[in-house]
Amino acid sequence: MTGRIRLATLTAAALLTVAGCIPPRPSPSSTAAPPSSAPPSVASPSATASAGTAPSADASTEPSAGVAVDPSLLGVLPDTVGGVPLQADETTAAEIAREPSIAPFVSSLAIAAAFGPPASGSVGDYVVVTVARVKPGLFGDLFFRGWRDTFDTAVCQQAGGVQGAAEATIGGRQTFIGTCAGGIHTYHVHLPQQDLIVSMQGGGPKRFGERVVEGLNE
Repeated sequence: MTGRIRLATLTAAALLTVAGCIPPRPSPSSTAAPPSSAPPSVASPSATASAGTAPSADASTEPSAGVAVDPSLLGVLPDTVGGVPLQADETTAAEIAREPSIAPFVSSLAIAAAFGPPASGSVGDYVVVTVARVKPGLFGDLFFRGWRDTFDTAVCQQAGGVQGAAEATIGGRQTFIGTCAGGIHTYHVHLPQQDLIVSMQGGGPKRFGERVVEGLNE
């Protein structure tokens, strides 16, 4: 269980890093590049242990930062991945939603995770998924690139650093894939009809992240 909490905490830290480094949406004539400065290190499990014990947020209320925890956002995800249920993690979502740094960019969010049987010497197959609704008028190419780059850097700091980035069509959707030196992958998909960003980290031979993308529905 400790490993599962740690993985969820890494994703939480990655999202908070994203919020701190996202550039503003440029004007149509702007050609400015996203910030090149590296995000702060992901907090260690001991420093972020409170994420596993924070009280759950009621979906009908908004935390003080103005970001709602909305489990209904998980409706765009498949119910299972690789035969393993995707389960909502409202505790971690509530912890993130209380952080003022994401309030200018995100109106609501939800988190879910699936963990397969442990594998010898590794965490086994897993995926932690964040579904975030971006505030109106913010999404654009520069915004999304900044989101992806900083999320990937934060996750990969705990897995040997970013090794590469790629783009693929999975399940008919444009999918951005990051690779950490340690073999962990990140995935990012924009669902334009609801202005949602689905970001996740995952590992293991069954590629749970790809299976989630294949099962997205909007």
